[in-house]
Amino acid sequence: MAIALTFIITIILVYFLFKERSRSGELNGLFLRTENEVNFLRLEKEKIEKKSEEKINSLQEKLLYFEKQNELLNQAQQQLEKQKQEWTKDKETILFKLSEDLLKKNQEQQQQAASLQQENIKKITENLFKNFENVTQKLGLLDDEVKKSAKLINDTKSALLSPGGAGRTSEITLENILKSSNLLEKESFSAAGDYILQSHFKSLIESQAKRPDVILFLPNDQIVVIDAKSSPHFLEFWNACESGEESIQKEILGKIKDSFRRHLEELKKRDYEGFLSTELSLKKSNDYKLFSVMFLQTEQMLEIIKKADKDFEQKAFEAGIIVATPVVLIHLLSSVKFIIDRSKQEKNIEVLKVEIAKLLDGLVAIVKESSEVGRFVNKALASYNKLTKNLNRATIVSKNIVELGIGGKKSDQIKLLQEFEAKEEEGDEV
Repeated sequence: MAIALTFIITIILVYFLFKERSRSGELNGLFLRTENEVNFLRLEKEKIEKKSEEKINSLQEKLLYFEKQNELLNQAQQQLEKQKQEWTKDKETILFKLSEDLLKKNQEQQQQAASLQQENIKKITENLFKNFENVTQKLGLLDDEVKKSAKLINDTKSALLSPGGAGRTSEITLENILKSSNLLEKESFSAAGDYILQSHFKSLIESQAKRPDVILFLPNDQIVVIDAKSSPHFLEFWNACESGEESIQKEILGKIKDSFRRHLEELKKRDYEGFLSTELSLKKSNDYKLFSVMFLQTEQMLEIIKKADKDFEQKAFEAGIIVATPVVLIHLLSSVKFIIDRSKQEKNIEVLKVEIAKLLDGLVAIVKESSEVGRFVNKALASYNKLTKNLNRATIVSKNIVELGIGGKKSDQIKLLQEFEAKEEEGDEV
């Protein structure tokens, strides 16, 4: 037992000794590291001290430079103060002189301005009186024009309120649409054209009411008879609508309904076939196919008629009468223009063929003649190139003479002529 204890104790003592030795080794390493760091810090300190000394030296040099510059600035400031004092003295004298000159000029300008102002006032008053006279004259003329326009408005209104005046305005609208349709107007039934107006009819038979306003001639012996219709009740209806009186509106609508039903009945009863047989006299009336058109002056008129009589268009259709407003008539005339032009082309197709053949023959002759002209131009171009070559040789010789010292005033302007390519002639012998 004692031996074992001693052995254990010795082992423990050996362990502690080994541990203390390892600690001493670590302490020695730390000491060496700290010693190296201290040496490094000493070196860094020395470097920093050197840099700080250099900076201090440079700052001292800059301070000396700034002190010198400050001295120079003080000297310059003193000189500026002296110049300022001198300038103030000169300024006072200059300002005094300027003030005297300005006062003199101001007095002169005031005198001139006063005289000019008096002249301008005189001219302005004269112009004012002249303008006043012109204005009074123009006002007198304007008063006369206003009276004339008021009379014209009253005359137009009275014309629209009368059956004849309303009908005439509708006829004028119809004539204007026809004149702008590019259709040709006939001066008489025997003249060339597409339509004829009532004013060109030659007969003055007992019932002038049987005469239509316009007769439109279509191909294949088709004729469109157009009658323009209107009523003074439309203007009365519009005035009643503006005043808002419904009872008067209903009464006027009844009058419009009765009026246009009478127009339909009159158009159905009119003997246009007999009238055309008298006027045309070349063919029997049965050889023509007739179409009747009732023309209304505005689109709004048709709306008012439909409001007054819902069955108006159906009754017109049953009577064989076409109701046309300006828009419908314009479309109808454009279709008629197309049909007439197409018919003329079909009638003249043989003549067109002959004329086109002549045109093609003429083009062939032109092509032949142009080939001959091209051949002669080609020959002329070849001759020109030969002449150009000879002239260019002479030009080169003249340039050589100039280089030898003999030249005129315009010797520098000598240039070679351009040659053009000419095609070789083919078939010259043919």
